[in-house]
Amino acid sequence: MLLGLVTLLGGLSTFHRRAAYSGPTTEPAEVAIVQAPSWPVPDSQVETLVRRAVALAGGLESVVGAGDLVVVKPNLVWNTSPDKGTITDPRVVRAVVQLALEAGAGEVVIADGAACYYNYQPDRRGATVAAFRDAGYDADGDMVDDVTGARLVDLNDAGGLDQHDPTLVRQVHLQNGLMWSTYWLPHVILDADVLIGVPVLKNHSYAGVTLALKNQIGIAPSDIYHRVGSEMFKWALSHAPEDLGRHVVDLNLARPLDFVVLDGLRGITDGPTGETLIVPPMQLILAGRDAVAVDTIGALVMGYDPQSIPYLGWAAGAGLGVGDVSRITVRGQRVDQVRRDFPAPYGNPPAQRANATPPSVGIVAPPAGSVVAEETTVWATASDDEAISKVEFYADDELQAVVTAPPYRATLSLGTRRGQTATLSAIAYDFALNRAEDGRTVTVIPSPPAGGVSFQTATLNIPTYPYTAYLESVYTSTYNLAYPVLDWDAYQGADPTSVPRDYELLVLENDYLRVTLLPELGGRVYHMIFKPTGHNELYQNPVIKPIRKWGPPEQGWWMAVGGLEWGLPVEEHGYEWGVPWDYQVVTSTTGVTVTMRDTTAADRIRAAVTLHLPAGRGYLAITPRIENPTVSSIDYKYWTNAMLAPGPANTVGPDLRFIFNAGEMSVHSTDDSRLPGHGVVPTGPDYRFSWPIYQDVDFSRLGNWDRWLGFFEYPQA
Repeated sequence: MLLGLVTLLGGLSTFHRRAAYSGPTTEPAEVAIVQAPSWPVPDSQVETLVRRAVALAGGLESVVGAGDLVVVKPNLVWNTSPDKGTITDPRVVRAVVQLALEAGAGEVVIADGAACYYNYQPDRRGATVAAFRDAGYDADGDMVDDVTGARLVDLNDAGGLDQHDPTLVRQVHLQNGLMWSTYWLPHVILDADVLIGVPVLKNHSYAGVTLALKNQIGIAPSDIYHRVGSEMFKWALSHAPEDLGRHVVDLNLARPLDFVVLDGLRGITDGPTGETLIVPPMQLILAGRDAVAVDTIGALVMGYDPQSIPYLGWAAGAGLGVGDVSRITVRGQRVDQVRRDFPAPYGNPPAQRANATPPSVGIVAPPAGSVVAEETTVWATASDDEAISKVEFYADDELQAVVTAPPYRATLSLGTRRGQTATLSAIAYDFALNRAEDGRTVTVIPSPPAGGVSFQTATLNIPTYPYTAYLESVYTSTYNLAYPVLDWDAYQGADPTSVPRDYELLVLENDYLRVTLLPELGGRVYHMIFKPTGHNELYQNPVIKPIRKWGPPEQGWWMAVGGLEWGLPVEEHGYEWGVPWDYQVVTSTTGVTVTMRDTTAADRIRAAVTLHLPAGRGYLAITPRIENPTVSSIDYKYWTNAMLAPGPANTVGPDLRFIFNAGEMSVHSTDDSRLPGHGVVPTGPDYRFSWPIYQDVDFSRLGNWDRWLGFFEYPQA
């Protein structure tokens, strides 16, 4: 039964230029909202509003090609004056015509099929011609717009009452129509390269709201779909509560809209043909490429819950657009800035009132006033009396990320704001697009001088599991030092989750490389970004998290961080990868040198790792120095562990090659049964294999590895 329903909701048009619609779209959508500052809105300002809304929604250039036939479909429900609010304001339509011509259209046609004459009289054909006249398009009756020169077309005309003139109309077949499988539609609609809907903002006594999708009823000719016993109305398309919305979806499947410009200058509260204007007028223009998204936002602007309007859900389910507000970005004005509550419940089935209680949001990190690197993570918490739909993250006015589920965090790029202050904002929305906002002002580290080198300190926030409360210190007399051991039972019993944590970040930078160090996590190199490509050569774990059974056996854990770590004084990462190291900095015009030290104690083994970034060169020189200030000899092991990510987006791929100047490797550890020493941890170079080919397998290619593998060059290492 469920499968049948899913199939039913997936319409498939045979219209030769349209893609098949078989399920909900996964693409996000954008809807623009702009508002005039006052009423009445003069002609010049109407055009300005339309231009701004269309530009915010992507521009008609995104859909109109050179020489295209563009059809503009207003709402001319009957013949009346546009100031009554029941029909689309011709100033909006004419602005759209002008924009289509500027985008390269070869011809622009204004077309509609009115439902009837004003106040339903007379009962005869020709209502669309009268509607064009009374709306102010066609004073002389030549079916050409008096201002733009656009041809005017009556979509109701099928050659006469109950006729199907093949020069005017043809059948469209729907494989999975919700009501019918065939509809007769005008050639001008089906042959249009671009169809732009220009509906008007009003509610509807049958459909709940009538916006872009419902406006497509006008493309069905009343010559064919008139009410029995009448020459007008389109009641052959059933207006029963369970039927009308399905016809709406079918007609949109037969010919989907390519762009929508919604006339919200006024707003009718007793639609579709009542004349009660909301006071004061709405003064809005909405625009978007996605008709479902525009209607969803339009419903919310009128204070209606889109989920209470069935055909919006059916249209989204049929693949006509996005109805999920978490995937709709609103540009310009916000919904809650312009929302006005129209009468509710309204329609049959009734459109219900949308929630009006805003959520709450707070930025947890970074701290206000902090200095940050050009990529910084913003972490927010959000809550609502019902549910959070999304949190948007902004750098100043630039939307950079949308997060639809907790944890609400995003890494923002601040490269264009180097050396400046920036406001980082998090805006939380509920499903009615009520919102709450919080912001932090930070300073972004400056760029190095051209041809030079710089050293900066900043704050970096990294999601971190709260492990520090469960650490115990264990002393080893062999090395006269204490190392941290994690109480795993207590840690896991606390059911930990990651939380934001600020770390001090050291930034070394020249024209080629940006290198960052984390003193608090063993003095490791965290980033090594090759600036000409923006690629980070080092892997970063998305969170900092303890891992059991890695590291030295006596320590019993390790930390997944990433980067380059210094392993001392024992193998398997050593003891000091997660403890704070001190640092000293020497800067000059020729380079920056940072020396990281684990300790300055004179009674134990110690390490000093010097990192030098020269000016104008694309390399980082690393010089580890192991010091024994005591009078006794000490056995030790030192490793530099590099976690690399040569592939895109913090990954490696199967074609990654390992290049070594050696003919043989010794196994450190592996679970690959094709290699010697698998399943054990050798104490020396006891298990060796030829490099790069061993038993006809090229082990220099990562994609040929079946299991994890660790190895050393032999005999060099």
